[in-house]
Order: sequence, then structure tokens, then C-alpha cells
Amino acid sequence: MKYRYKSMRLPLQNLLFLILLSILFSEVGYSQIGDVINTRVSFQKVKVSKKEMPINTKSLAKQITKYSQTDFEKAKAIFIWIASNIEYDNELRTNIKLQKSIYTSEENVLKNVFKRKKALCGGYAFLYKELCKQVGIESQVIHGYSKKYYSTSYRKQVDHTWNAVKVNGKWRLLDLTLARSQQKSQKPNMYWFDTDPSFFTKTHYPEDLKWTLMPNPISKKEFEQLPTI
Repeated sequence: MKYRYKSMRLPLQNLLFLILLSILFSEVGYSQIGDVINTRVSFQKVKVSKKEMPINTKSLAKQITKYSQTDFEKAKAIFIWIASNIEYDNELRTNIKLQKSIYTSEENVLKNVFKRKKALCGGYAFLYKELCKQVGIESQVIHGYSKKYYSTSYRKQVDHTWNAVKVNGKWRLLDLTLARSQQKSQKPNMYWFDTDPSFFTKTHYPEDLKWTLMPNPISKKEFEQLPTI
């Protein structure tokens, strides 16, 4: 009987371990995008003074775009610079305590992006918006769902952040996180700049449907049923 009892305990222990492991990965997955998305409604009203910011964003934006002649070229130059110089922050992706210390305000996120030279999707999107603003270009931070991170999109809360940029009266979609993570020969994947909305919507579904930039956007259910690519 003792032998039988011991032989039954091992599978039970393994089962408990697998359950705990699945919970752990679930929590990591929930926060891996850097939940500026899900904590944005509880941002503290913390302002970071210009003196505290590690870099002058206006000077940086002008330096990045000094050889650009048009707003489109400026928007593209900023995209390339961020995707080439700001690494994806794997430490922040898995460290919930660190996330809570950084995601207290948009200003604090930007401050830490410059200090760490790393970002998650929220940091990439806020930085792009900030640098565009400094050269007179309008950009929007968009929250939603992405099939580039999860095999399915059946999540009740949004899990990704990207941008739209307005050039010559036209909004264009872009995803810096994917441009960086899908680098080709150490260069950003430019597929994710000014991506055709009909292709972008296959992997990105915004909270606000107007940011699909489609006249007749698909439903969330239809998006969930699309194959991942």
C-alpha cells in the first residue's frame, strides 16, 4: 500500500506543478505587453518636469528629421530611429513590480524609455507620439488586441498598443513593437510603417473601431476567427 500511495503522489505533485506553471505564464502573458494599456485609467497625476527628462525631445526630434523634406519623410524617419535605437524591454515584460513603478504616468514611461533605452509597446507608442508632436505632426496612441502576441484574441482586456500618424490629411497605421521585434538584417521591418489597413486589421483590432481606418470594419468575432499569421 505504501508503494501504491507513493506512486500516486508523484502524478498529483506534477499536476499541481503544471497548474502553478500555467498560472505563472498566464500572469506573465497578461503583463508582457507592459500594461500601460490596462493601467492607463489609474494613472496617477504625476508630472515629470523637463529638467527630470533625460533628453530634450524637441532637440531629438529635430535632429532625427533634419534631412527630411516632407512630413511623410519625418514620420518615417522617427519610426526608423525608434525601431533602430530602442530595444524591446524583456526585463520589464516579466517584472510586474517594475511595471508598477514605471507605469504611473505617460511622462514617467517616457522618462524610463530614455533612461533604459528600452520599451514595451506602450513606451514605443508614447515615444512616437511625443517625437512627432515636436515636429508638428499629429499622432494617435491606439489600444487594442493583437494576434502577433497571442495565438487567439479571446482576451477580455486589450493587450497591445500601436500608433496612427496623420500626414497630408490622411491617417496611416504603424506598429513600432513589431517593426523592432521582426527586424531583418538588424533593420526595422518596414512592413509595419504605413501598413495597408486591410492587412493591418488581420492582426490588430482597436478598441475604437474608427482606428481600423476601414469603411466597414469587421466585428470582433470575425477578427477572432481569422487565422493567425
